[in-house]
Amino acid sequence: MKAISKRLERLETLFAPRAAKDDDWGSLASVHDELLRLAARFGEPRCSEITAELDALGPAGLWNEAVRTHLADHGYVQTGDESLAETVARSLDIRTDELRLYIAHGRIGSALLERFG
Repeated sequence: MKAISKRLERLETLFAPRAAKDDDWGSLASVHDELLRLAARFGEPRCSEITAELDALGPAGLWNEAVRTHLADHGYVQTGDESLAETVARSLDIRTDELRLYIAHGRIGSALLERFG
């Protein structure tokens, strides 16, 4: 039985290697790790809550919350009937169809940084 288990483990690593944590978070991996490092200052119960919240948000959710917070800090609060995309477009003083072009060309991050530094 032990030999079969070892063979299965080798096959699993050969055909479906386990994804590293960095693969899940991509370019936000360093942000994720820094947030957890800072959360450790609050002790284990709070750190576990923050870890669970980050895991629930995922990279896209963390990016959305970062953008939403950044815009709110500059006076662009998302209203109840407005999507995040509409809030971003309003903050950049463009229409949502123009925002789609920014996103398609990978320019949304630089546009936000240019606008709000």
